[in-house]
Amino acid sequence: MQPPSDPVAAVTHPDPYPYYTTSLQRPFHRDDALGLWVAAGAEAAMAVLASPACRVRPPAEPVPTPLLGGAVGDLFGRLVRMTDGDSQARAKRAVVAALDVPAEIVAAEARRQADALTTGRIDLDDLLFALPVRVVGALLGFDRLAEVADRMREVVAAIAPGATADAIQRGHEAAARMVALTEALIASGRDGLARRLRDAAEQEGGVDPAVVTANAVGFLFQVHDAGAGLLGNAIATLGARPELRRQAMSDRALLPGLIQEVLRCDPPAQNTRRFVAEDTVIAGQSLRAGDAILVVIAAANRDPALNTDPNRFDPARPDRRLLTFGHGRHACPGDAIAAAIAVAGLDTLLDRFPDWPERPAGYRPSPNVRIPRFS
Repeated sequence: MQPPSDPVAAVTHPDPYPYYTTSLQRPFHRDDALGLWVAAGAEAAMAVLASPACRVRPPAEPVPTPLLGGAVGDLFGRLVRMTDGDSQARAKRAVVAALDVPAEIVAAEARRQADALTTGRIDLDDLLFALPVRVVGALLGFDRLAEVADRMREVVAAIAPGATADAIQRGHEAAARMVALTEALIASGRDGLARRLRDAAEQEGGVDPAVVTANAVGFLFQVHDAGAGLLGNAIATLGARPELRRQAMSDRALLPGLIQEVLRCDPPAQNTRRFVAEDTVIAGQSLRAGDAILVVIAAANRDPALNTDPNRFDPARPDRRLLTFGHGRHACPGDAIAAAIAVAGLDTLLDRFPDWPERPAGYRPSPNVRIPRFS
């Protein structure tokens, strides 16, 4: 099997892991073919993610041009994940406070939704996306979870690179619907993540109500592909390791550590990008304003500087370190929720899905997120 040609191609390659290990020999370098700097080593990756000179979007294009003038663009431009600056920091603190949900509440909701979605015939490809969105939708306070999942699928499709004009238009309509539903939910005062976010934003002060609404919807946006990738890669991991699957069948206490090791070894987001806003030096390299950097999380997680014997899959690994949820001011605060959803999904499937796939049929096209297809 030919290795991937570059770290973008590695995201959907059947076996990119030897390539990721080899890429650590050049921890931070310029890839002229991609037109990007590539940070593969853990030290370089953390330096880029923590640098105040690096932004999550190009300064000249804070919202992707095809999304401008519609509800998806408005939503995108208000997400703390996609913005920088003082207003982002205030909104991020509110998001962090809102997501501090007791673990038992998340686990109970995740198991409830997993049970509902695995009654009768199970389509793994549908389940990967439906479970994370329905769990977070329920935690937000929504009742109409099927509609929420359908609308978010259209929003995410509109944001995907290369989306057609028709997909973007459907995304605008879906985003407008989600904003209206979320505004009504927040106004109702119903208990859940949406109200928690509003209350945290009011306590923080200076957070636009439109930003509160956008980031409540953003919880669903964030978990859509990433949640699917995490659960899917966990299923693939057990398919490739029948003995480990048998152990997990008999001892479900293994599942939390197993999910954490999947997050390290085969993270859903295999890379992320940063954009240099001003001349700077990072990890010994001189960068200019306008440069773009690809941070290869999947390689950095396998750096021996983070974990000893990094290519060994070990659910009981002590002192595990990973960059899957980021580092610095844009680190994702939803890590515990994401892991709990994946644990519940895997636990339920071990009970109800006897025909475990040995390997994925392939991977969904994406420059960043590794999501298996099983049919």
